[in-house]
Amino acid sequence: MCPGQGAYLPGALRHLRYVPAVAEVLTTVDTHAPAHGSLRVPVGRLLTEEDAPAPEELLRSDPLGFDLATYAAVVASATVLLGLTRHRVDAVLGHSVGDLAALTVAGAVTVRQGVQLLRIRDRLLRTAALPAAGILATDTTAGQAADLIRACGTPQVRIAARNAPAQVVLAGPDAQLAHVRRALEDSGHRVTPLTSRTAFHHPLLDEVHRSFRSLLRAQPLARPVLPVHTTAGRWATTPAHLRTTAAAHLTEPMELHRTLLTLRRAGFTTFIDSGPRALLSGLVRAGLPGCATAAPLRTPVAADRILRRLNAVAPPRRPGPGPW
Repeated sequence: MCPGQGAYLPGALRHLRYVPAVAEVLTTVDTHAPAHGSLRVPVGRLLTEEDAPAPEELLRSDPLGFDLATYAAVVASATVLLGLTRHRVDAVLGHSVGDLAALTVAGAVTVRQGVQLLRIRDRLLRTAALPAAGILATDTTAGQAADLIRACGTPQVRIAARNAPAQVVLAGPDAQLAHVRRALEDSGHRVTPLTSRTAFHHPLLDEVHRSFRSLLRAQPLARPVLPVHTTAGRWATTPAHLRTTAAAHLTEPMELHRTLLTLRRAGFTTFIDSGPRALLSGLVRAGLPGCATAAPLRTPVAADRILRRLNAVAPPRRPGPGPW
């Protein structure tokens, strides 16, 4: 599983900087990234130095650097896990902008292409006339969130993700989102603002989505070596599906919980979180009790410790035939 927002952790790969696969990813990203942002910190340094800027600081001063570091962290982490695991990996799943990392891990796009696509997306976001907007996570059900949005009279706040039975992400313009946040907190709910440059998974980004999809048509795609599943609940089996997946995080709501249930019915019982922290493995535990999960890079550690964490996961049962 390839996480998106929240996967950047300063120095996350500091114990792996000399692993050839990690060094190759970081070098490729820095080679093809522009000299951008006021910090001008190479992605390699962001992910290998413990005193690198915190997520909020990096996003504020260098949004593209934040995006590239998030992408590189997940791709490099997944590459390490694929090299270490003693079990066959049957599929890859992206979450939000983690879909682009998932496509890279699956072999549909190269790291260089991933950097180019993030640069294109950054330009589109910077030139669009977008209002100040963001996203926040709540401990409500989807029904509770919808009722509260109506009661608050905040029609531009939308459900951006249904991650677990009681974990919903909301997105919208800052003023309306703040109103909903106050109402949630007054009702005793937990609310966590997420580090994000705008309201992803929201119609505010319709124009950016159309432009990005148009530019994606010119991108050559390879046949994935791993099946790609999306949080829209389907396999991405054609070039058109893969391009749709790369742009989905801009406007499409995520249905992670429904997707996990679909995968479970297909026979998948073991889910490995390939990002720093343990963002997605926690959601799997909340929504699929009884399945095996692991987040081997939840804290920065060397390859031997990652291997021990992987080996602690129960051997998976074989899923049914994939889409190939």
